[in-house]
Amino acid sequence: MPFTPFHLMAGTSVKSFFPQYFSFSIFTLTNVIIDSEVLFYIYTTGIPAHKFFHTFLGASLIAIFVALFCRSLCEVGLKFWNIILYTKKLSLFKVEIKITKFSAWCGAFVGAYSQLLLDAVMHKDIIPFFPFSNINQLHGIISTINLHLICIGLFYVAFVIFVLRSYFKINKRF
Repeated sequence: MPFTPFHLMAGTSVKSFFPQYFSFSIFTLTNVIIDSEVLFYIYTTGIPAHKFFHTFLGASLIAIFVALFCRSLCEVGLKFWNIILYTKKLSLFKVEIKITKFSAWCGAFVGAYSQLLLDAVMHKDIIPFFPFSNINQLHGIISTINLHLICIGLFYVAFVIFVLRSYFKINKRF
């Protein structure tokens, strides 16, 4: 399914372990752009096809594009995120606006390859190693239910780390 939250759940764990070296907004944008291919095919053919962007070559090109050209777009989005949270008195969820080049590249490539790998396990029509292979060797290596449970588990790990970091940050102020 396009724009699945399970990809983002898995990404939250990477952000929680490496907050200063990983841009979650770049990660998210990379996932959305890659899945826009599926949305395009749903609207034009009625079939949710995973084609070029769901190969290592296509995903890599998207990651490079997002890392090079989309940092400022994501920074604007983060500014709005912080403004919304400030007005709602949810300052605990405010984020750093500045995205470093390194965190952009990490977010883009982790986003591209995790998108590809998670989808390759789940969807039969993905050919991740195209043009070198026309076979999806990853399809079905674990069940879809287990794949979803792993993503949810990674989200829970990220949540626990977030709570612990927030708790220790608050207690350092006193």
